[in-house]
Amino acid sequence: LMFYIRTADRLQRTAPWQESLDGGIEHLRQVVCQDSLGIAEELETAMARHIAGYRDEWAAVLADEEILSRFVSFVNAPQETDTTISFDDTGERKVPVLLGVPGVPAH
Repeated sequence: LMFYIRTADRLQRTAPWQESLDGGIEHLRQVVCQDSLGIAEELETAMARHIAGYRDEWAAVLADEEILSRFVSFVNAPQETDTTISFDDTGERKVPVLLGVPGVPAH
């Protein structure tokens, strides 16, 4: 997983990533199972650090009424416009962009 995180393009799904690897699945097998790049210990350390710092963002949203209230227009009133969000559709994917929410930088 850490090898994927470090080598995939941003938002790239795992199947296209694996298909795009030079050497394909055999290269991936060599990296993960035989440590052909000599980075297994580094990847294990990075994974342990990632797990130790993991925070379930959705659990935090559900536990905070103020943050949860930002989702009202999507869940409870889809016909109403949410003035704190717009969408950037200039790339391959339509991406939400928050507007005017304290502590959240605009993109």
